[in-house]
Amino acid sequence: MSLSKKVGIASAVLIALVFGLVVAGRWATRSFFYPKPSKLPPTVSQTPDELLARLQAVLERRAPHISLSLQPGITDQRIRELEIHGKFQLSEELRAMYRWHNGMTTNGSGELIPMAWFLPLDRVVDERNALNAQVESRTPAQRAAFNTFAGHTRTWVSIFPDGAGDGYYFDPERNSFFHHFAEVGSYHWFPSFRNFLAGVIECYESGAIFATNGTNGLTLEQDFDKTEMIWNGFGAGNY
Repeated sequence: MSLSKKVGIASAVLIALVFGLVVAGRWATRSFFYPKPSKLPPTVSQTPDELLARLQAVLERRAPHISLSLQPGITDQRIRELEIHGKFQLSEELRAMYRWHNGMTTNGSGELIPMAWFLPLDRVVDERNALNAQVESRTPAQRAAFNTFAGHTRTWVSIFPDGAGDGYYFDPERNSFFHHFAEVGSYHWFPSFRNFLAGVIECYESGAIFATNGTNGLTLEQDFDKTEMIWNGFGAGNY
């Protein structure tokens, strides 16, 4: 074999090795920052529409200021238009929620549960598109750094944000609904969005989440010990 051929083969092997290390590094980084749940509880048996009807009733009883802030739902056609504009596809369970109510009015509390803002789908799409545009406007080095440490979030749709960069998300790529708190790297996964809805209902029915009079009117409070037990019954965390 000639020297030139040996050099060519060695170069090809080196390139393949470097490429493999890069891919492996990205996979390892993604697995670290965005793990998968090891075990989840069973999916609740009730349909999304049944759960949403129960949620409507419990809000009217336990937190009427929340029920009065809910906006009218939107049609399947409008949901599809917004999905196209946002370049993602929701689960049928989430579509059912936006048919039920399309977020909450800005003159209400805005929270469906404490630190979980129920935004209209059009605002969800606009904010997601603006964030993606902001990432694309950065330098190549900045984009590379973002893709390494936070690239896994590019597919996420922020369903109930907390106003500080965390909250409840849906990932169409994994068909997964979960809560994420980036500061400590915690996740709480649900086997289905229905489990989250069932958890919200139980939180209100049990008094773990309750309305109280604050300086600016009715606000939501929670008993963290009780809500943690409820969420652990309907999902699973990595903490």
